[in-house]
Amino acid sequence: MSGSNPFASIRTLRRSYLSPAWSIALLAGFVVQLLLIVFVTGIGLDQLRATEANLKTVVDVHMRKQELTKAMVVSARERTLNLFRMVETDDPFERDELFLHYGRNAGDFIRARTELLALPLSDSERELIAQQGRLTTIAVPIQDRVIELINADDYPASEAVLMREAVPAQNRVLEVLSRLDAETQKLAAEASLKATRAHEVARFWIYTLSGFAVLLGAAVAFASIYYTARAGREREHMATHDALTGLPNRVLFMDRLEQTLVRTHRSGLMVGVLFIDIDRFKLVNDTLGHAGGDRLICEVAVRLRKTVREGDIVARLGGDEFVVIIADAGKINDVLRAVEKIIAGVSEPYRIDEREIFSTCSIGVSLYPHDGGNSEELIKNADTAMYHAKRNGRNRFQLYDKAMNAMAEERLQMETDLHYALERGEFVFHYQPQLDLESGRIQAVEALLRWEHPRRGLLKPADFLELLDETGQILDVGRKLLVDACRQASSWHAEGHSNLGVAVNVSGREFWHEALVSNVRAALETSGLPPQFLQLELTEGIFMQDMDKAVGRILSLKALGVSIAVDDFGTGYSSLAHLKRFPLDCLKIDRYFVKDLQEARINEAFIDSILALCKGLHLDSVAEGVENLQQLEQLRGLGCQAVQGDFVSRPVPAAQIAGLLGRNWQEELRREERASA
Repeated sequence: MSGSNPFASIRTLRRSYLSPAWSIALLAGFVVQLLLIVFVTGIGLDQLRATEANLKTVVDVHMRKQELTKAMVVSARERTLNLFRMVETDDPFERDELFLHYGRNAGDFIRARTELLALPLSDSERELIAQQGRLTTIAVPIQDRVIELINADDYPASEAVLMREAVPAQNRVLEVLSRLDAETQKLAAEASLKATRAHEVARFWIYTLSGFAVLLGAAVAFASIYYTARAGREREHMATHDALTGLPNRVLFMDRLEQTLVRTHRSGLMVGVLFIDIDRFKLVNDTLGHAGGDRLICEVAVRLRKTVREGDIVARLGGDEFVVIIADAGKINDVLRAVEKIIAGVSEPYRIDEREIFSTCSIGVSLYPHDGGNSEELIKNADTAMYHAKRNGRNRFQLYDKAMNAMAEERLQMETDLHYALERGEFVFHYQPQLDLESGRIQAVEALLRWEHPRRGLLKPADFLELLDETGQILDVGRKLLVDACRQASSWHAEGHSNLGVAVNVSGREFWHEALVSNVRAALETSGLPPQFLQLELTEGIFMQDMDKAVGRILSLKALGVSIAVDDFGTGYSSLAHLKRFPLDCLKIDRYFVKDLQEARINEAFIDSILALCKGLHLDSVAEGVENLQQLEQLRGLGCQAVQGDFVSRPVPAAQIAGLLGRNWQEELRREERASA
């Protein structure tokens, strides 16, 4: 495009006003003023440092208290663990080493407690330490008796004393220590908040006055510095950016790509290089003229910038050719999603010269490090792939690597199939019963998602759930199937199974979606299912994203009358301190602990601890993955309320549940026991 340069007169004015002597004088005055400001604010900043020192002292004392409390907790837990190991080992040398560790744990505990008592403590902290001392006085003789029995090689007796007396006694000590830890954290937070507020008040006034003075001085030199720097930026921008679109040109693009490759090489991620060419652009130029073609180029540039992420790079190489860098891609699907968005965005109609026109693009994709180790190779391979896309029909993309192209086609096919699966009714629930061990009846069924794929048969969630979540379709699928599960449970109630509950898994995306509570309410109202018979199962990881918000969301759900269970408990992120914050109803013990229950006594101890936790928090318990009678009997002996697993029944279609509900499970279990005796 031709024409006069609109910046020429401005640059002339700058040169006339910003003479070197004037600029130097202005800068000197600015420096003098800044020195005066620094001198005036120095006294205030010195006072601020004193306030910060006081804050640091307060924080250090409380941090030390928390460290010592945690050291006591760790020592107490390791002491119990060493007792477990001494009971189980037959190696005298290993036992001696464990005994030394056992003694060191006691020493560490005493040192931490002594140091803690020497620090400033609140009345509540001293009372908790006193309670711990009394409980430890009870627990230590029991532990010593276990040691004596071990030294006497009386392992059955030592194990019995350990499990029946020592562990419960030590658990009471740990419970008090947990309360002490929570108290120290609370007091630390309160002290820190108080000191921080005092510090913030002083800092606010000092920084406000200092900032005002600095801004006043900066304004003196801002005008000249701004206009001088702006002229330099304009020259640099013209050298590195495309004059028509304002996008980076080839020079800047190559520099940015090299930087991206260096950064990605260290991180181990992927980089996608997209070579984009507008389809039939010559026809647009011939029809609308070069001015119309330029406007189309600018519109495409705007859409590309809006489509990609903020950290990605869009550049124009010239003519109708653009390149895009998809940086820090964890997997190929991240690049493919960007490609699909670009194709969809560019294909939307354009309005140029009062005419509506349609334009598409062809995209070639190369991936670092798979398709090249440097920028030149990646651009060349992306260009090659782009020409393959044009030859294969335009308005499409082509991966340079044929194997990845096959993967992309498979993924796109799966996405297409998923898109229609819901409206075709291909998603179904299979139900797995939960057996109440006390009553011998099926108390509830867990609804497990399945996909009846028209070509691949019945698919389990592992085959499609991640893609369902990535595309966001999990929200529509989850909403519909929640209604289906409630209706099915209501149908069983109508058939006479009025106490049967149904458990439905809720994904993280569903849990955090604003419509979750209204969807659950609608499912209950539509189906007529009493809310106490619906249980929503959540994973521990969901809670950790935003604990305060999660508590509020769970309270909103419980206000509807439904119950909340933690699925796969014991393998996630929850701690006791976190768990007590959530208004839960049930813990489902992960199959990992049940699997080796007969061989690993430590698993039995873990399950016993989880069941004790359930009892203390008044929570129901369900053990998952029960595969044989021996596991069921052990869980019954430990006090587990209900079990779920293939021993009772595999997940089955809804039509087969009625037959399971009508069986006499108590009699069947007695027969199994007699047969195995």
